[in-house]
Amino acid sequence: MINGEHGFDTEWRAAPEPLRRALVLAYEALAAGGLAVGAVLTDADGQPVAEGRNEAYEDGPGAGPLRGTPLAHAEMNALGAARTGWDLGTATLWSTQEPCSMCAAAAEFTGVGRVRYLAPDPWALSSGNGAGSDADPGRPHWLLVANAMFLRSVASASEGSEEPQILTHHRAVEPETAAFHDSLPPGLPTATSPEEWLRPHWAGLAELATARELRTRR
Repeated sequence: MINGEHGFDTEWRAAPEPLRRALVLAYEALAAGGLAVGAVLTDADGQPVAEGRNEAYEDGPGAGPLRGTPLAHAEMNALGAARTGWDLGTATLWSTQEPCSMCAAAAEFTGVGRVRYLAPDPWALSSGNGAGSDADPGRPHWLLVANAMFLRSVASASEGSEEPQILTHHRAVEPETAAFHDSLPPGLPTATSPEEWLRPHWAGLAELATARELRTRR
């Protein structure tokens, strides 16, 4: 095993459990041909108590009651798994992406104490409506991973030969994320887990994460 792969295992184990679980859920959505977003609700002690992934573009039976509807965002599915009697004021809602206005409103309405997301909303960035300045990935690697998965899910679902506008825009505003996306094998992943999928690409990802840190600090 090369040093880059060792580095991945070290970083993965060091990441908070809800961060890892949210990325696993996003990966599951990507591998299923859906939109790669995962969300985890944790209690006051940081322990996961509910979770969900985006199922808006998936048909058939699934884990979420909203599956196949425009409401089936990852955060909505995670909040839908919470119980009415829970004290969500001490809870944290983790998401791989910046919540959209619907999910942000749902988190506020249900009284979630804190929302933490790993990466800026790619749709908002592509429309010029967001900078993702409140993204909190812990380590910059996870920001690139979250949005590269999101971009891959959009690109894989796109029809025709032209590159999706959201990916083209990322080449200008988030070049490191776009470069990492391009370095991954084409199409939907077939690896059994995000760890297996990402491990061989960790050395390149680490370089791109460092490059992004240097760019955004200027």
